[in-house]
Amino acid sequence: MTRSRNDRHDTAMTAGGVTAGGVTAAPEPMGRRLLRGAIGGIVAGIPFAVITMWFTSTTGGGWLAPLKLISTIVLGADALQAGTAQPWVGVAVHMVLSALLGMAFALIAPALRTNGIAALVGTVYGALLYVVNFLIIGNTILPQFQMPNQPFEVLTHIVFGTLLSFFFYSSGVRRNEPFLATGRR
Repeated sequence: MTRSRNDRHDTAMTAGGVTAGGVTAAPEPMGRRLLRGAIGGIVAGIPFAVITMWFTSTTGGGWLAPLKLISTIVLGADALQAGTAQPWVGVAVHMVLSALLGMAFALIAPALRTNGIAALVGTVYGALLYVVNFLIIGNTILPQFQMPNQPFEVLTHIVFGTLLSFFFYSSGVRRNEPFLATGRR
């Protein structure tokens, strides 16, 4: 029996796992999903940091300025003025936070029924990270985070969330869905 494209994309939750196109698959184990999130967060965090470093170097700031700023999360806001902010601390903090944020996204990934929904939710997730990081935390406990170019930060956070979402494509309930839907039947 040949299945149509629509049959392959019909998904439903069952007591035994996920049904996709008539084939029941076990849900992705939590540990594996969290690892996927951590790796996705780190991989999405690398271009985030590199693009931000490039941006600050082309707008008159030093290319290490973003890493020094990030290091103040653990070294304190005065570290920038005191000259004790350390880029290597910023790298470590940024990668740990990227991994943790990727793991948080992994917790909601099973609810995302299609790759398109995963990308959309990832993009919104990135925007929400900006709101939390800069508009809430930056305005309350980390005022030094009001210094960066805010429109640029919105963009980089959205890109982070979108890139992160790609790590959950074709996983779980989306296992049989192609990476890109071409619309051909």
